[in-house]
Amino acid sequence: MRLPHRSRTLTAAALFVTLPFAGSAVAAEPAPPTVAASWTARAYYPAPVFKTPARTKIGALRATTKWSEAPAVYLITGTTVLPDGKRWVRVLLPGRPNGRQGWVAADAVATKRITSWIRVSTRKRTVEVYSGGVLKKRFRAAVGTGGTPTPTGLAAVQDAVATSGQLGPYILVLTSHSNVLKTFGGGQGEIALHGWPSSTVLGKAVSHGCVRMSRSGIAFVARFAKIGTPVQVV
Repeated sequence: MRLPHRSRTLTAAALFVTLPFAGSAVAAEPAPPTVAASWTARAYYPAPVFKTPARTKIGALRATTKWSEAPAVYLITGTTVLPDGKRWVRVLLPGRPNGRQGWVAADAVATKRITSWIRVSTRKRTVEVYSGGVLKKRFRAAVGTGGTPTPTGLAAVQDAVATSGQLGPYILVLTSHSNVLKTFGGGQGEIALHGWPSSTVLGKAVSHGCVRMSRSGIAFVARFAKIGTPVQVV
C-alpha cells in the first residue's frame, strides 16, 4: 500500500508525560492491554530494543513515525524489574512476523494510560470502537478476501495519516502486515484501516487485506484510534 508522506496533520506532541512506575503513590504501573485500558510508550530517541530485558539487541525504536513523522508511540504489552532495580517495558513492534515484541528500558520512553480499543471482526465485517470498555459505535466494513485475508491477532496503530486521496480522510496504518502479500502498491504489505469512496463494498470480503470503511466511519475511528491504540482483529 502506497501512503502519503510527510503529512503532519495528526501529531501527538505534548500529549505524553512520564508517569512513575510501581512503588509510587501517584500512578499505577503500566499493565498489559485490555478493552478497558492500555498503556503506550513514546520513544524519546531511537532506543535499543532487546529480545529479553538487557539481552540480545534486536533493533531500535523509531522516534518518529514513517509517514506522518509524528512522535512514535508503541503499545505496552508487559513490564518487569531486574534484580538491579532497572525497569523494562515490553512493546508491540511493527513489521513481520505479526505480533513481534521487544523490551525497552523504561527510562527511554514516556508512558501514558489510554482507554481506546478498536475491534475488527472479519466474520461479521465490522469495526467497533470502545472507550473505557464501553462500545461507542459499530461500523460496517470490508475485509480481505479468502486469498488475501486480513490477518487476525492483536495489533496497534503504527501511524495515523491524514489524506485527501481515495483512502481518506485517514489511513490508520497498523503494526501488522499481510501474511500473503510481501509487497503491495509500493509498500511492504502493511495492513491499515482506511476510508473508501463507495459504500457498495461494505460488509464484503473484497480487499487485499486492509479494512475499508466509509469516509465518515474512518473519521470517527480516527478520533479514538491515535498512534499506539490497540486494534484487535478476530
